[in-house]
Amino acid sequence: MNNTLPEDAKLQMTKGYAPRFDQISRLLTYVTKRSDASRVPKQDVMDAVGLSEHHVESLASLAAGMGLLAPIVYKPTTLGELIVRSDPFFDDVGTLWVCHYQIASEERHVIWNRMANHILPAAEEPITLDVAAEFDDLRAQFSEKSVKQHIPKELRAFFGAYTDYRFSKLNYLTEVNGAYRLSEWPARVPDQVFFAITLLYRDRFRSGASGVEIPDLCHGSNSPGRLMNLSELRVREMLESLHRRGYLDIESRANLDQIRFNSELTALDVLAEYYARS
Repeated sequence: MNNTLPEDAKLQMTKGYAPRFDQISRLLTYVTKRSDASRVPKQDVMDAVGLSEHHVESLASLAAGMGLLAPIVYKPTTLGELIVRSDPFFDDVGTLWVCHYQIASEERHVIWNRMANHILPAAEEPITLDVAAEFDDLRAQFSEKSVKQHIPKELRAFFGAYTDYRFSKLNYLTEVNGAYRLSEWPARVPDQVFFAITLLYRDRFRSGASGVEIPDLCHGSNSPGRLMNLSELRVREMLESLHRRGYLDIESRANLDQIRFNSELTALDVLAEYYARS
């Protein structure tokens, strides 16, 4: 595991609040209606959604982690606006997979990224809150008080998000008697959504690349396969389907085992197509 942290690394994204997508929906819907403003005052958001300052800050932090909101100015991103138009209540499993990937691949959100990227994929036994010990190295960058108080809170929010709240639709985690493991059968990922997430992965971790090695896409750090708990077989099946539909080319000959992008489509373009056909 690479323990080098981004300068803006955060122990908390949720501030201990439950990740309620109905509340995030209300917040995003409200700020999208005011998207012509250069910023939306936080007090206006608090009044509109009927929640306290700390609670609104938690929702904004979550929405920002999912790539849906600029938190300080409370402005929706282009992705946030697309979701408000197309799936405002986060009912579509494709939307939830995109949101999951956005959070899990954001290295500055240390708890969520390490859990999805390193700890859960490597775990041989179910995990409990005792996994907080895996973050002891963070004492070098954060205070002892922050490590002791914030890490257990964020871990509870992480586990709860995938077992008690809307992310549970992904069937990403299984919980038995307070212990957690990756599920054997995660929810199906629509092919176009997987392609959009592949483009997000490329743009974030392979900027400017015209292609990506398939093993990296399946198993590499922050890859869709690893963060979404997908088998290599399932990833290759989706890539074959996307190849037949003309979204990408597969080069599996000689020493090549990669995909190449054959269009200028962006992740947002692909998601807009997906919602238009849903």
